[in-house]
Amino acid sequence: MKRILTGERTTGNLHIGHYFGSLQSRVKLQDEYETFIILADMQVLYDHLEDEKGKSIRDNVYRALLDNLSVGLDPDKVTFFVQSEIPELAELTMFFTFLVSIGRAKRNPTVKAEMEQAGTSYEHMNLGFLSFPVSQAADILLPKADLVPVGEDQIPHIEQTREIARRFNSLFGETFPTPDYLVSTSPRLPGLDGQNKMSKSLNNVINLTDDEATVNNRIKKAYSGEGHALFTYGKLFGVEPNERMGTFKPALAESVNAFLEPIRTRRRELEKEPGYLREILDRGRDKVRAIGAETLAQVKERMGMVY
Repeated sequence: MKRILTGERTTGNLHIGHYFGSLQSRVKLQDEYETFIILADMQVLYDHLEDEKGKSIRDNVYRALLDNLSVGLDPDKVTFFVQSEIPELAELTMFFTFLVSIGRAKRNPTVKAEMEQAGTSYEHMNLGFLSFPVSQAADILLPKADLVPVGEDQIPHIEQTREIARRFNSLFGETFPTPDYLVSTSPRLPGLDGQNKMSKSLNNVINLTDDEATVNNRIKKAYSGEGHALFTYGKLFGVEPNERMGTFKPALAESVNAFLEPIRTRRRELEKEPGYLREILDRGRDKVRAIGAETLAQVKERMGMVY
């Protein structure tokens, strides 16, 4: 089977935008590809260095794992691993940094967009922020993934990964695949505020973990003026449009809660088994480290760094 690498930065609970944008397709693809899902805790630090410490980082890793498992990803089919538990990723990232110029790193449009969102500049951003796409290239190429499911905003990162793979192969011989990307067919889900995409940082989301009362309250308070997103949600959850919000919003909330209930139930079951969750991550760590050791052995041999 060909390999997929996908995952997320572990910054908190996932929401329905994540479900329709990526989780839904992961569930389908796990039967078609050997799937690796990275819980990218180190990449949280490039813009959350001061507020993502200790317990919050650890909790967010398990939240992301639970969200993935709760929607139907099978740990017997999917390899889950935590980025910081794979030192081979850091080593491969270091090798890749020598293949990318500062000018090329600055031209990445996604880095520019995220820099603007974070309210920083090249003068003040940390090196980890600027080299994030290089780190992501190592995430993808260490297990030699053939395909990377992404949102449209992540395509520039994959293009840079492809450049790095081609440049390494050109200099040192065929070592890495040139991965393709698979863009979600679902557009970015707009937020409950009707102005921005659904985003945890803007708190305009419906989380996969939200209970019935929270969902009801979020939808009740959702913006319903000109340009609202509620009919977009209605289409996803099978609720017919109705301009009378006093009728439409309760119907939408009922449908969303019906969709989320089996996810909530599965999550409650998994939360009772912390040892099982750790076992999933242990298995993933061991598998990816073994694969990574093979990849790095090839890299070093082809670069003439075997003594």
